[in-house]
Amino acid sequence: MKRRSRLDEFRESLRLQQSYNTIMRYGLDFALDRGLIGLTRRFFLEWLYGIDQSPDVLTVPVKTRLLLQELGPIYVKVGQLISSQSQALPSDWAVELSKLQSSVRPFPYEQVREIIIAELGAPPEEVYATFNPIPLAAASLGQVHRATLHTGEEVVVKVQRPNVIKQVRADVGIMSWLARLVQRRLQWAQDMGLVGVVDEFGQQVLAELDYRIEAYNIIRLNQNLEGIPAARLPVIYNEQCTGRVLTMEFIDGVKLTNLAAIDEAGFDKEELAKNALRATLKQILIDGFFHGDLHPGNVFVNRRDGDIVFLDVGMVGELTVRQRANMINMLLVMQQQDVRGLAQAARSLSVPFREVNESAFLRDFERRVGRLMQQQTAPMSETLNEVMSVLRENGLQLDPSLTLAIKSMMQMEVAGRLLFPQGGFVEVGMGITLELVRKEITAENITNVVKQEATYTLREVAQRLPSLQEATLKWLDQYQKGRLEIYHDTSGLNDQVDRLGRLVRYVVLGILLGGLIVGSAIATGIAAAFEFEQSATFTTIAFTGYVAASILAGLLILFILWQLWHGRDKP
Repeated sequence: MKRRSRLDEFRESLRLQQSYNTIMRYGLDFALDRGLIGLTRRFFLEWLYGIDQSPDVLTVPVKTRLLLQELGPIYVKVGQLISSQSQALPSDWAVELSKLQSSVRPFPYEQVREIIIAELGAPPEEVYATFNPIPLAAASLGQVHRATLHTGEEVVVKVQRPNVIKQVRADVGIMSWLARLVQRRLQWAQDMGLVGVVDEFGQQVLAELDYRIEAYNIIRLNQNLEGIPAARLPVIYNEQCTGRVLTMEFIDGVKLTNLAAIDEAGFDKEELAKNALRATLKQILIDGFFHGDLHPGNVFVNRRDGDIVFLDVGMVGELTVRQRANMINMLLVMQQQDVRGLAQAARSLSVPFREVNESAFLRDFERRVGRLMQQQTAPMSETLNEVMSVLRENGLQLDPSLTLAIKSMMQMEVAGRLLFPQGGFVEVGMGITLELVRKEITAENITNVVKQEATYTLREVAQRLPSLQEATLKWLDQYQKGRLEIYHDTSGLNDQVDRLGRLVRYVVLGILLGGLIVGSAIATGIAAAFEFEQSATFTTIAFTGYVAASILAGLLILFILWQLWHGRDKP
């Protein structure tokens, strides 16, 4: 991350104090709102202040959700990530944290109006034919209002929260500082590379603050999904889009996980699950450019036609061809129940952050992951979570883009199992993947890829031709003159030569000073032992030379030690 200024540090200090006060306030409320103390507290609140306090006003999960909302967007994002793993949460926690996906406290319409005027140059009632001041939904970074364009299209206008950029940057700085502090002290944080994880998360959230990036992501993903039936993203209206305002098609839909609404609309849940999975795998395994935040609040079913519609595409990931091929191989070996093959596939996707004992890694993998793979009912997300735990504990970690891709597949599996419990994600997903691969690997597509790569190569060669021509002519000129010049870079030796020169100077000075000390001592001794004319003057001169030489030697030693202490004369 970029270096922080003093203003950033000051802002982070204020934000840290604010967060600390909020957490302490809720923490005291958690501690004092139970048992006899809780009953006494509620009695005095009602008696002194007239506040009606029933014994079960707010549960701990509800208070936790309110705490995350009050802390701000970064903490809401963390809650959304946790809520996407609903199968691992108690039911009351899963219900409350799921509200963070779409039920966040809105901000006033007056602020919405000010932002639109600042961004689009006119108030909402002029930019749009109609504009509903009541928000349709509120999210961690912004909120959405319904509107109509002057050309008649129904749209939604996504408006960024006021001052959210400064707050998010301060929170990212605080989280990064805390991560560095923890990583210096705890081994597990060093093993998982906590600082890198937090920085990557912070950069992703900061990227979401520029709605122009999200507009580009939507357009690109729509192009990639053109060949996938019943799956798409909203249409973007670029003329009404800026960094803080995003105008796009209105989708009258329901969450993919809202089973009651889907049943009421009469849609085939198995077909919906396969369409959503097909679109996800196409993004991740075929195109390598994918939606990185597929929690249930971002995947809807359009009531009009049953299309799967992906929303809120501020966070995306990209995979190389090699990474995609390795992920396809990972799905294949999981389908074949091949534990050792899965270990090899996971190893090929990871990089070491410390020395790895390959034998110990394979033993841990077969013991812990093999147990889950033998269970036919074990969710893929549980298996992949265990895979990543084994990698981390054995000194291996995945690239952040791979981690994001696996997280997206795990989130889609949660929704898929709700819609179609009979269909295993791996089996259905592998069949869809092979279908997509056969469809994409055609003679025409291969030719297009080859042409594209050849074009990139020719452009690179063309950019280097002037320097190549100049070098060739220079070489021919030297050849005609009967001499060739060979340039050898010895700049790396300069420091070593300088250090050697200083060492030689120190040795010479040391020899001279040592000789002077010894000579002065001998002269002093002779003058003291033999009395002759002017012996007192000679003794004084010899003794003065001895003392001066000793002082110079001491100063030289101190100077050398000072340079070694400050690292200026390291060998």
